This record gives sequence, structure tokens and C-alpha cells, in this order.
Amino acid sequence: MKTCVSVPWLARLVAGACFLTTALPLLADVFVVDTNQSAISISGSVAGFAFSEQGPGSLTAAYGGTIQAAQSANTIQFTGQSLIQAQNSGTWQPKSDGSTGSEPANYGAQANAGFAAAKAAMRNLQLDVTSPALTVSGGQFDSRSLTFFFPSNAPSTLAYNVTGFVNTSGVKALTGYATNKVTSVATLATASGQQTLTIPVDATFIFSLLSQNDTTINVKGQLVAVRGGAAPLVLQSISVQSQLVTLQWQAAAGQQFQIQSSSNLTTWQTNAVNVTSPTAAYTWSGPATARRQFFRLAK
Repeated sequence: MKTCVSVPWLARLVAGACFLTTALPLLADVFVVDTNQSAISISGSVAGFAFSEQGPGSLTAAYGGTIQAAQSANTIQFTGQSLIQAQNSGTWQPKSDGSTGSEPANYGAQANAGFAAAKAAMRNLQLDVTSPALTVSGGQFDSRSLTFFFPSNAPSTLAYNVTGFVNTSGVKALTGYATNKVTSVATLATASGQQTLTIPVDATFIFSLLSQNDTTINVKGQLVAVRGGAAPLVLQSISVQSQLVTLQWQAAAGQQFQIQSSSNLTTWQTNAVNVTSPTAAYTWSGPATARRQFFRLAK
């Protein structure tokens, strides 16, 4: 179904706009991560020395965000473009630039090698997950084929500060992939029109902090995400001011949209990806670049 809206542009650079609400096939369902039931703890070592809590609860964080998964009658596949976000567990050392001091962080760890002491804080952690198509039987599926990773454009960082025989500090962008190594199965349950996805997590990432591959971080816990009946997508408005186009629409919270534009309805370019909202109200603004321009939302 296509819904087109023609609006004169005050600056006469855009003579019309077109929303194609089903321009691309629906690739995945969106599950909203339940922060009350989703938590991941970390453990590991730096340069061979195990790290410990900076304070009570500093190595455990709740998680929110969304998980995208495509479903068929008896399979589920994690397609990427999930946004699994760690919540701050407290105020931990060092600061976000590695300097001495404390700031809110997802995790806070410390290690003592006798001749040197290190403190590290992980902030803005975002994880994505992919998998092949997995068979769902009796509401269960094998979660060992899930691969968790830090998206290359995510703001996930690890700030560190080492004092003693060695004095150094800094901040490292977190990247990398890790395959789930759990032995328990994941579940997909349906009750009263709502699906509940429960994924056990046990994956190990290896980073180079002070030397090559000297840091090991294991993430272990579970993610619980729910998906109810999808609210219909409702186009609300398009406005143009100072050559800036603003689109507003309503849809079920936590979905992710692409914004695409074209000057001829044949060749399309992507203006934005992963446009999401924690509520039912969505908005996007961007420059108009042609005398006549069409826009569409894609999922």
C-alpha cells in the first residue's frame, strides 16, 4: 500500500513528497528488551590479572533497547540492526577520557598487579546480534549459533587509568565479534497475543589494551524481550522550513525505520538508518536537495 502526500515547498526546492509505507518488505519483527528482566555481568582479566568490582554491582548492568528477528512458521533468524543497550550501574573510575575521577558508566572494574593498579569503565555499550535461520521446536531454539558484536558505528568505549610502576591512561573504542557458547536453549513463548524472547548470553571478547590481545572480557546473563500486537503505522505530517524537511509518524514503540529519498521515484538513496523511538511518536528531519523530492519509510 502506498500513500502519497504532495506538499508545496516554501523555498520551491521541493514540489512534492511521497511516503511509501511498505516500500520494502518487512524483514524482521522488533522485540523490546525488558530492562527489569535483562542483565549481563562481566568478568575477565587484563594482562593476566583478573579484574574485580570497583564497588557493589559495578560488574553487572541492566539492558534495554530492541532486538530484531525474522520469523517463519518454525524458524527464527536474528538479522542484525538490533540495538541492545547497557544501562548505567553507577558512577565509576576513570572518567570517559581516561583521566582521574568518576563518571556514570555501565561497568566499573579494577585490577591490581602489585606493581601497578588499573581501573576501567565501560560506557555507552551497544550490542547487535546475528544468526542463521534457527529451527524453533516446542518454543525453544539453539542459541549457540548467535553472534554478538559491537557495531562499528556504536559509541561503546572502555576508558582506563593505570598507576604505579606503569602510568598510562586512555580510551578505546570497543569492536569485535563473539559467538554465544551457552549450553542452555533460548525460548520463544506466545501468550495472550504477546511473544516473549529469552536469550541466555555467554560470550567472550578479546581486546588489545596495553598490549596485543591482553584483555579478555566475558559477558554472561540473559536478555528478555517482548513483542505485542503491532500498532498500525500512521503518517501524521510533513513540513518544510528553511530547506529542512521534517517527517512525523506514529508506530509501535521501538521499531527501526530507514528514511529514503528520490527525485524520480526510480533511484533511491538512504538518508538515515535505524530511526527509532521509545514511544509511539517518531520524527526525522533532513535537508531537501532537489526541486522535486520524494520520501519513503522502509523497515
